[in-house]
Amino acid sequence: MKKDREELVKKINSLPWFHQIDFGNGILSPGRTKIDVLNAQADIYFKDSIKGKTVLDIGCWDGFNSFEAKRRGASKVLATDHFAWSDQCWGNRESFELARTHTGPEVDVMDTDIADLSVENIGLFDFVLFCGVFYHLRHPFHVLEHITRSATETLIVETHMDALNEPRPAMILYPGAELNTDSGNWWGPNRPCVEAMLRDLGFSRVEFYEHPMYQDRGIFRGHR
Repeated sequence: MKKDREELVKKINSLPWFHQIDFGNGILSPGRTKIDVLNAQADIYFKDSIKGKTVLDIGCWDGFNSFEAKRRGASKVLATDHFAWSDQCWGNRESFELARTHTGPEVDVMDTDIADLSVENIGLFDFVLFCGVFYHLRHPFHVLEHITRSATETLIVETHMDALNEPRPAMILYPGAELNTDSGNWWGPNRPCVEAMLRDLGFSRVEFYEHPMYQDRGIFRGHR
C-alpha cells in the first residue's frame, strides 16, 4: 500500500497540472489553480442541483469540473479539450487520464476542437460548462453561438473581464501579449457584453456572479 501511494505521488509529480486534483488519502496534484479556488467556482457553477442531469465540459483541461459534476450526481458527463492536450500548450492529456482513473472513471472524454462540437457529433446536454475559454477566442461571439446549440437548459461561462466601469456592452482587445504576457489572451468583455450575448442567443434569464477569488473575472449562468 505504501509503495502504491509512493508510485502514484511520483507519477503525479512527473506531469504538468493546471488543476489541483484531490486523489484522496492526502494526495493533491500541484496545480496552478488551487483546489480552494476550484471548489469555490464549482459551488457557483452547480449552485442548482445537477443530479440526474447531463453535462458537457468544454475546455476541461485536467478535468476538475467534469469530475466534480459527476460527484454531484450528474447522470452523464462528457469532458472535451484539444488545445490543452496539444503540442501548442504545456498541458498533457495524461494528467486528465490519471485523474480520471482515480477520481472519475465514469466521465466520458473526447479530444476535439470546439469547431467540431456539433449537436450531430455529441448530442444535447442539460448543462454546458464553458469556463476559462471565452477570452482566448479570436471570435468569441461566433463560438458562443456555435456551442449554445448543445445546451438545452443552462450555459455556464467563466471568463476574464475588462471595461468594468463602462455601462454599455463592450470588450477590450489585447492584440499582443498585454494580458498576463500571454499572446493567447484576446478579449476582456464586461458584464453587459456577456449578458447581451447570452440573451441574444436565447437565454431568457442570465445570472451574474463576481468571481469568489479574482476581481477581474466573472461567472455567468444563462438559462433557457
